[in-house]
Amino acid sequence: MPELPEVEACRRLAARHCAGKRIKTAQIADDDKVIEGIEPVKLQAALEDRTVKQAHRKGKHMWIEFDSGPCLMLHFGMTGSLVVKGVKSHQYRSFKVDGSDWPPKYWKVLLELEGNVSLAFSDARRFARVRLQEDPASHEPVSLLGFDPVLSMPSLDDFSKSVKQQKRSLKALLLDQAFSAGIGNWVADEVLYQAKLYPEVKANSLTDDQIEALHKAIKYVPEAAVEAEADHERFPPDWLFHVRWDGKKKNPQLNGNAVDFLKVGGRTTAYVPAVQKAAAGAAASQPEGKAKGKRKTESEPDTAEEAEEKKDESEEAKPVPSSVKATRGNSKAASASQAKPAAAETKKRQASGAKAAPKAKRRVSKASVQAEDNEEEEGSDVDTGEEESRQARKASKTGKSGVFVNGFCLASHCSSDIQAVSAHIPCG
Repeated sequence: MPELPEVEACRRLAARHCAGKRIKTAQIADDDKVIEGIEPVKLQAALEDRTVKQAHRKGKHMWIEFDSGPCLMLHFGMTGSLVVKGVKSHQYRSFKVDGSDWPPKYWKVLLELEGNVSLAFSDARRFARVRLQEDPASHEPVSLLGFDPVLSMPSLDDFSKSVKQQKRSLKALLLDQAFSAGIGNWVADEVLYQAKLYPEVKANSLTDDQIEALHKAIKYVPEAAVEAEADHERFPPDWLFHVRWDGKKKNPQLNGNAVDFLKVGGRTTAYVPAVQKAAAGAAASQPEGKAKGKRKTESEPDTAEEAEEKKDESEEAKPVPSSVKATRGNSKAASASQAKPAAAETKKRQASGAKAAPKAKRRVSKASVQAEDNEEEEGSDVDTGEEESRQARKASKTGKSGVFVNGFCLASHCSSDIQAVSAHIPCG
């Protein structure tokens, strides 16, 4: 799924090709799961004749600022992508983006700008979110995010004080968007490998040297990936990234050492046991594919809200095809055309009395980590951004999240993030 480096690559793409150009026409798919809080026709009216001023990002959230009016907020979910017509599309390691056909399949927003520039936001699995918002950096969900490793990395001293108060495992801590915004599954695994830290070690048990190594890796990995424009073929050859997608089935190795997989915080985790050694006497981790029952972990759903998210995933309809009509007088027809396949399928199931088959239990030894990552991420930190907000809001009330204590409170970073994007990361 798109993490900090991939979203930053999309931000740069929009900034390069759209900044200073007026939107001549906008088309919005009639998909109320992705288009949130506003009718498509109203979103269309709000975008047309606006001039793109700049593109911004914090964590996995991106927004486009205009010369007037609210910003266009984009959360990429599982398979969100931004494409400019005629420009080579960014390719994700976990899914393909085809920009050869126009408009792209599963498009949700189409913008035609001055200078013969066409921009599209698409999403096949419909976990992305599109909304309008005034000053996103000052409002939820962006205002609740933790430090951005590229834009606002805290000092080692502040970082150390915060980490020492955390009782969670390092992997679960890194995935908490209220702690560090933009770090997802692959970035977290790479950070821990580069820092030579075992994924399940408790954060408050780290030595000063280990905390320094973690601080350095959190800064290094996202910055190196951003510098490579999120092109994994340009990532350093010794990165865990290149072998973590194969799973145990192919017995991957890195620099002569075996790569293993386990569950941490409910997430598939790749690590190198010879490099990332568990502390002596620590409880053995439960490898994936060998457990008779699923172990309760820190990030597994235990609230009604999280359970509802899981239910939403299991009942998710098929992706809306690219035949979805634009909102120019066709929103009702588009809605009907999207609903027909799902309705027909539902009617067929009801007539036959068939019941949905239960999901088969997955084992990493028999399935790729890529598929496992996608399955796990849907209901955790990468769904719609609302889970990020919920966790951050809870943390702000309890004071247990490191980002709200000891020196690097979120509020100290948010106000400067918009300027930091342009100043710290060139668009060109």
